[in-house]
Amino acid sequence: MSSSTLVIRSGGLAGILAGLLYFVGYAGMAELLMPVLSNLGGHVVLGFAGMATLPALVAVLARDKGRSARLGAVGYTLSFIGAAVFSVGNLAEGVFMVEFGAVLFGVGLMILTVGVVVLGFGVKRGKMLPAWAVWPLVAGWVGFLPVANSPIVFGFAFILLSLLGAGMLGVGWVAVGYALWSDSYGSARQPVPVR
Repeated sequence: MSSSTLVIRSGGLAGILAGLLYFVGYAGMAELLMPVLSNLGGHVVLGFAGMATLPALVAVLARDKGRSARLGAVGYTLSFIGAAVFSVGNLAEGVFMVEFGAVLFGVGLMILTVGVVVLGFGVKRGKMLPAWAVWPLVAGWVGFLPVANSPIVFGFAFILLSLLGAGMLGVGWVAVGYALWSDSYGSARQPVPVR
């Protein structure tokens, strides 16, 4: 197994883990998993989800090989920055209960959302992942941002919308992770060497 394949497959597992952690973390943050996981515990889990996103992004980048062009470069840059800020903000809020963690969480969430959407279009255009893996991720992030902020906008959380938004986000990363881990799409698209 080549080092590139190892990076892609391990990043795929990280993507699957990120998807599960996004769902559990947001459900915990919205206090849907009380008493097992509190709001602060949800922030910690979301911090780990953001950290698991980073190797998944590296795996997509390893599969890319420049095919997504400028659109992909902008998407990768914003996604990496957003995931890092998102993680730090959630961990600062969840572990250290620091007030500015909420600001970092919000800023990271917005940067990550824009980055993933731009990256999704770049990945789709470069045909690095199948459409069934890309569109749930893009739709999950686009749907997640307004749902995540529904308590701020409306004064209360819509429980069903919260679960739906967290589920869409989780399914999106699991789909990308599975496509990377199985690597069948990338292998099928590589030309067979002629002898």
